[in-house]
Amino acid sequence: MLDESASGTVDLLERICVPVPAIVIGELLGVPADRYAELRDAATAMVTFDASSKESATRLVGAVTWLAETFTNVVRSKHSAPGDDLISGWVRARDDADILSEDELVSLAFLMMLAGLDNAVHLCGNIFAALLTSKDPLGDWSTRRREVTEAANPLPFAIRRFAVENMTIGDHTIPEGDTVLLSLFGADSDPARDGRPSLMFGRGPHYCLGAQVTDLIVDATIPELFVRYPHVRLAVPESELEYRSSWRAHGLVTLPVTLAR
Repeated sequence: MLDESASGTVDLLERICVPVPAIVIGELLGVPADRYAELRDAATAMVTFDASSKESATRLVGAVTWLAETFTNVVRSKHSAPGDDLISGWVRARDDADILSEDELVSLAFLMMLAGLDNAVHLCGNIFAALLTSKDPLGDWSTRRREVTEAANPLPFAIRRFAVENMTIGDHTIPEGDTVLLSLFGADSDPARDGRPSLMFGRGPHYCLGAQVTDLIVDATIPELFVRYPHVRLAVPESELEYRSSWRAHGLVTLPVTLAR
């Protein structure tokens, strides 16, 4: 992360966008503070995975193994020494009602870390990129926040659905059993939206459990960078920013900037 002495060219993804969400989610889950450095490394390996790189695949396997072992140890430790964190709450629910196995607790913790991390990392990265390529980077953040955040949404599609019967929408027929990818971008940019709340974090029973945490991460990182470094700028032309190859999440590979006060 950036300290007061940071200067020159840095990668915001590596220095802010990955470590901050990793630490926040790790703390919520109850991962011990002395594991945060390893947690950041594991998070980076997962978020930057490149399927074409054997070395990247090796790092990913190591990260997944470390996280599984760490969460297993945390789950076991919370039984005898619970704290004010999510895993402790899950352990209490298991002990009181016998409704979750240890494997289920570990899997739940892993899912929370992976899903929450990937989304928060790339949302922050996309917001930074959007602001750094605008004429007035931060401006009135409280006024611009909603519009910029929605436009930077790294998840263009909702979790896939399946047609339970033949459906006709306009001139198109969706056969029963076909996979349906719902476009969140399309819904939020629809001229007929007419004030309807964004679907970025879902809606109703599908509303994102981590939406409030993500909002806290965004508000803790985005304004702070521009307050601390009001003349920060991209270190490469906008056209040279590289985005990851992924159908699921639209996010940057790196975000090099030059820090300047």
